[in-house]
Amino acid sequence: MLPLPELDDRDFKEIVDESKKAIPKLSPQWTDENYHDPGVTFIELFAWLAEMQQYYLNRITVKNELKFLKLMGARPNDAAPAKADVTFAGVSRELYLPKGTKLSASGQPFETAEPLLLVAAQIEKIIVFSDADSVDSTSSDSNKGVSYYAFGREAKKGSRFYVGFDRELPLGRSLFLTIKLYEDYPVPRGAAEDDDKDFVPPARVSWKYYGSASADPGTVPGWLPLLVLRDETAHLSRGGRILFQVPTSMKTVKIHPANDKSRFWICCTVEEEGYELSPRLDRILMNTVSAVQGETLSEVVSFSSSGQPDMIFEAGGNLPLYGDCEVQVRDEEDGWRYWKAAGDLSILNSKDSGYMLERNMTEKKVIIKFGNGLCGAIPPRGRDNIRLIAHLPSFAGKRFAGISSGLPHQIFDTSVPGIIPSGFKLQVGEKKAGSDEFIWRDWEMVDDFDASKPGDFHFALNSETGELSFGDNERGMIPPRAAQANICLVSCRTGGGKRGNVKENEINMIVGQADELRAITVTNYYHAAGGTGKESLEDAKRRVRRQLKRQFRAVSCQDFEEIAKTTPGLRVAKVKAIPLFEMGLKDYPQNKAPAQVTVVVVPYGESKKPVPSKGFLETVRRHLDKHRLITTEVHVVPPQYIEVTVHAAVVTAPNTKIDSKKIVQALDRLFQPVEQPDGSKGWPFGRAVSKGDIYGAINHIIGVEYIKDLWLDAQGTGIRKTQSGDIQIPPFGLVYSGEHKIEIVSRTDI
Repeated sequence: MLPLPELDDRDFKEIVDESKKAIPKLSPQWTDENYHDPGVTFIELFAWLAEMQQYYLNRITVKNELKFLKLMGARPNDAAPAKADVTFAGVSRELYLPKGTKLSASGQPFETAEPLLLVAAQIEKIIVFSDADSVDSTSSDSNKGVSYYAFGREAKKGSRFYVGFDRELPLGRSLFLTIKLYEDYPVPRGAAEDDDKDFVPPARVSWKYYGSASADPGTVPGWLPLLVLRDETAHLSRGGRILFQVPTSMKTVKIHPANDKSRFWICCTVEEEGYELSPRLDRILMNTVSAVQGETLSEVVSFSSSGQPDMIFEAGGNLPLYGDCEVQVRDEEDGWRYWKAAGDLSILNSKDSGYMLERNMTEKKVIIKFGNGLCGAIPPRGRDNIRLIAHLPSFAGKRFAGISSGLPHQIFDTSVPGIIPSGFKLQVGEKKAGSDEFIWRDWEMVDDFDASKPGDFHFALNSETGELSFGDNERGMIPPRAAQANICLVSCRTGGGKRGNVKENEINMIVGQADELRAITVTNYYHAAGGTGKESLEDAKRRVRRQLKRQFRAVSCQDFEEIAKTTPGLRVAKVKAIPLFEMGLKDYPQNKAPAQVTVVVVPYGESKKPVPSKGFLETVRRHLDKHRLITTEVHVVPPQYIEVTVHAAVVTAPNTKIDSKKIVQALDRLFQPVEQPDGSKGWPFGRAVSKGDIYGAINHIIGVEYIKDLWLDAQGTGIRKTQSGDIQIPPFGLVYSGEHKIEIVSRTDI
């Protein structure tokens, strides 16, 4: 670290004394240095100024630190809203819930993140079939904190679970099935990335339903494939939602042990096995969707015009349905213009910029219609050049932040604290020359005006206070002067903060509910998470320091190991990078493979010797491939497990009774492949098994006097037994315990 110089190294008296000492040299004729002399007064004045300058020069202000962070490509994170899954109950018929449906949790606003079709069908039974055995897991699914294996402990091919419904699911409609998995394992899953295209599922499952392939009464029902539109669970390797459709009618059938009545069933079957951890289900839910803490005050829905007559556009969402709506059309030369709503397009002439808006409350959508060139103008052809702006009626008075005076460095108070910057859109209006019509332009939000040019439409937002600031025509353009409000918020959402991390069952109210939702209840079975306030400067600096220490480019073996452990979506228990090695190389390390690195990975698992699937290995390889040097070839391989069996005759002290199981347990701890919860670190990759290791493990047991006889057996590829009886294993090898044979002999019997 560079040394920080002390700039404030002289106080007022020292500066005055130094100045007085310089008087004879600089001005010999100045002989009166007493306090009454005006020159001394000036010396004291400038000494005070110099001391103040030194003081502030020695200080690094918040503004300076923010600039330093910017140089590092970082900034304090904005506040983030909490998220939770909410489940609706009491549904008696199909209801469409639009995106943005407003909910409440003790005064904290939430909104649904996606549209949801509520169905009356309820889950009545969950049956798990594995190893020719069927288990009714319905009670486990309904009890919080109780998890169960979806496909049994080993999740073999053909294992499956059934979900039984009390009535038929609607045909051809997109439905959500929410899967909650048990995740409380000692080894955490690597943080997921927004783009998970590099994640390869470890296994493959299929989804089917019991139904009839056609409407013909003579058709024999059977198991038919569901139409899976989206699988967030990646074949049940993580929690998420399944978006599916039932193509044809479902039929009832009895499935053992749920023989009390016939039900409508869907089934999930393992087609290709390979799970490192057999999926453990915590809960399966219907009528469930994600809800985000916060409130949308205004939003924008964009459409692309084809330039054809009689264009019709449709939009969904709670705000377009129940809020105030306006339509803008963009002119490439001038900007955005508001078009006028008309009750009937036939009353418009060819030049009238009008549209007709209809609300279909049955299908929960808004329909926008434009003219044909005779009755109403046609919007010009363009991409995303038509906007539907929907806002809350209560927000109408706050949409316009103020009137621009045309002066530099203007600041406007929106009176909307807690704005979420992502998705925030601002428009500035300017009256068209020779017309009373306003032309609106989108302005771009920036952190500051350092890189802004005179003609840039830039503004800065203080998301906590809701203040807007503008430039000075040198760094960022000044909003044009206007006689009426011309600073408009067209897209604005509030939220964020830890207060949104509510506990389970606290999201229990539907706000502004329509009559059709009166009987419906809502709750969150799991607490909301992810809500954070705006990151403080100190937290941002600590985060940047951590990021700087985190490896991005894989050069050394340690780099490869650290990066492999953080593979997104995987639980990596153990990693070993072997330099200059590739599989099949003999006499390593005497012989080397130039520019080759072999990375051995062990997944976290509940088996004695966890083995990674092909998908696991490929996911790690893809992750490392983004970080390796271009001249390095990376191989990702599973470990070679070596079974070690100990044969020992152990002599115990007189009057001491030791069970051989105690010695076997000590040997099992010694030969663990991976780190265990009890603190044992696990056997290192490639380390030879020597008799000294076994002597040490057994002699630590109280009551053992000595080991009379000891020999080792090993099973596996690439092993070599030395003359002394030690076992040498390959560099990518790990050991595990076999069936140890221990003979206990008392010293009195010898």
